[in-house]
Amino acid sequence: MYIEKLHIDTFGRLSNYDMELSPGVNIIEGGNESGKSTLAAFIKFMFYGIPSRERASQVSWSTGGAAGSLTINTGSHRYRIERALVSSGNGWREALQLVDLENNMPCHKGECPGELFLGVDAELFSATSFVSQLGTGTGGRSVAEGVENILFSADETVNTQKAAAKLDAARVALLHKNEKGGRLYELTNECAAMEARLAAALNINNDILAKEAQLADVKKNRAAAAEKAKKLNTGIGQFEARTLVKLFERMHALEKRCNELKAQIDRAGAPDPAEMNKLKDLSDRITLMKQTLTEAEERWNTLEQSSAAPEDEQLRDYMERGGREGIEAEASGYRSSARAYLGVAIAALLLGIAGLIAGIVPLLLSRELGMMWILGGILLLALSITMFILRGRQTAKAEELEYAYDCDALDAAKEAKEASAEAAKFAYLAVEDARRRLDELNAEAEGYGGSLDEALAKMSEKFSAVEDLKTEYDKHSNLLSGMREQLSSYNEAELRSVIDLSIDISDIDAANLPALRRDAGMASKMAVSLEKHETELEKALAALYPTAENPSKLDDRLNALKQERAALEKKHAAYVLACEKLEEAGSHLRESVAPRLAANTTKLMSHITGGRYHELGVGSQFEMSADTESGQKPLSALSAGTQDAAYLSLRLSLIDLLYRKCPPPVIYDESFSRMDDERLTSLLQLVRAGELQSLILTSNGRDASLMRTLGEFRQIKM
Repeated sequence: MYIEKLHIDTFGRLSNYDMELSPGVNIIEGGNESGKSTLAAFIKFMFYGIPSRERASQVSWSTGGAAGSLTINTGSHRYRIERALVSSGNGWREALQLVDLENNMPCHKGECPGELFLGVDAELFSATSFVSQLGTGTGGRSVAEGVENILFSADETVNTQKAAAKLDAARVALLHKNEKGGRLYELTNECAAMEARLAAALNINNDILAKEAQLADVKKNRAAAAEKAKKLNTGIGQFEARTLVKLFERMHALEKRCNELKAQIDRAGAPDPAEMNKLKDLSDRITLMKQTLTEAEERWNTLEQSSAAPEDEQLRDYMERGGREGIEAEASGYRSSARAYLGVAIAALLLGIAGLIAGIVPLLLSRELGMMWILGGILLLALSITMFILRGRQTAKAEELEYAYDCDALDAAKEAKEASAEAAKFAYLAVEDARRRLDELNAEAEGYGGSLDEALAKMSEKFSAVEDLKTEYDKHSNLLSGMREQLSSYNEAELRSVIDLSIDISDIDAANLPALRRDAGMASKMAVSLEKHETELEKALAALYPTAENPSKLDDRLNALKQERAALEKKHAAYVLACEKLEEAGSHLRESVAPRLAANTTKLMSHITGGRYHELGVGSQFEMSADTESGQKPLSALSAGTQDAAYLSLRLSLIDLLYRKCPPPVIYDESFSRMDDERLTSLLQLVRAGELQSLILTSNGRDASLMRTLGEFRQIKM
């Protein structure tokens, strides 16, 4: 894989910067502070982003952010990596997009480009393909420590003797042993809180959508109701105006008719109402008195018959016995006799028993004396029994007498008889009074010569004719008054002015007018009600909008948290596994990887040094040594340039060993400053002969000068 070109919008000291690269060797020259290291860091940013601890030092000095794109070629496809990092009030916000240039469509969403194309993470990329300045001061870095650190931790700044402690610290940072702390515990709580917020946001958004749909329906229905009310009210108004105009025309006709009737009444001349009323009153009183006399006679006859002797034999017997008092007195006598008999019976019983008892003792001494007492006792007992029988008969007679007569009913019947007799007396007096008064009225009627009915008939006929006219006049006059009162609040001229004959009201009549009015009223009320409901919905939405969170953003955040949690869970599991397998991994590494790395590194080192160092040794602790003319020597005893050559050889060997998915571009940032020309030429031969794209960042022209003797390359000035 190689980089075709890059574009920096803003990154560190660089902004709006473009660069095209060749697949082979690219030598990028620039003085100190020209941005070479910034360019190398930008390439790493495109593949892996910026760790949080490095963001402050690598973002743009002017904008406080980082953004750009990188076009790469994997041999089978071309892609463009677009990445931006922006600082916000809540922290950092990063955007990443990978575009397939064959169809110019986004692809591989959510994947890390470096891990996707190179198959390694950022730390391993930095430890192998990202070759920084090797020397620090005059002594440089320990080659043995660098090898050990790269093999074990892919981090050249971490000492492997501290690897176990660091891994355990990293594991604890992710999740405490009691599982009540660490980033994973925090992420779990954050996910739960975010899920609750997402559920609440979905509920609120669903409520908003429902209310917005409801509001649209309410507005539509309100407009329809208002239009319907307006149309109905317009039609009703026209119908009412035309109807009222017709009523005015009818009122004018009634006024004319009333005037005509009044003139006819004046010409007819009505009889004296007082005289006519006097005759009529006399006739009515005679008729009424005859009727009163007849009714009084009928009542007197009826009461006379009902007040006669009672036909009920029991009632007659009851009255003959003296009524309730006589019955109660007779029953009381029976009960008194019964009590007397009872007293005698009890006394005889007690004496008889006493006689029997008294006769038993003497009987033992003197037979005659004992028999007398016993006989006397028997007679007293017989008397007691007789008295008990008589007492029972007297009690039975009293009860029979009490049950034989229903005193309440018989008293009521007796009182009714007595009341009928009294009423008959008053009825007779009423008959006599009615006869006297009728005679007086007939005597008064004789003053008209016996022609009372005839005179009354003629007068009534004339009066009836005039009254008919008056009745008709009153009817029309009352109707006219009602119409005047009904139309008093209307102006005929104004009504005629509002009539628009172009408006069709053929479907409106008196029969359906009430229904149309109800419909218009209901439509108006519905419009008002819907307007109120519309206001309430708008208020409800106004209250909901500020509280509504974007579910998509919350879902993205939740997914990001879950992805982070999943990644950290994997990392936690890896830390645990790494801690457990550290020793085992070290053993296997020394047994398998270290010998191969040593052989390949030796081959490269031999080429760079012109065969001077044709064998490198790697000890059990990955300390390195080299065969020299003076024997086996540790690399720390050799020159800084030789150490750098060995370290570069090891890096190239690691790249060949680790990058199986896709060969990476190799970035050399001032990596050859301590090598002489001969060894640098040999190294450049290896770089040019390999299949890897090389980006050599240098502040001098020596690298380009030597490269010209070897073949083609791309030279870029910064």
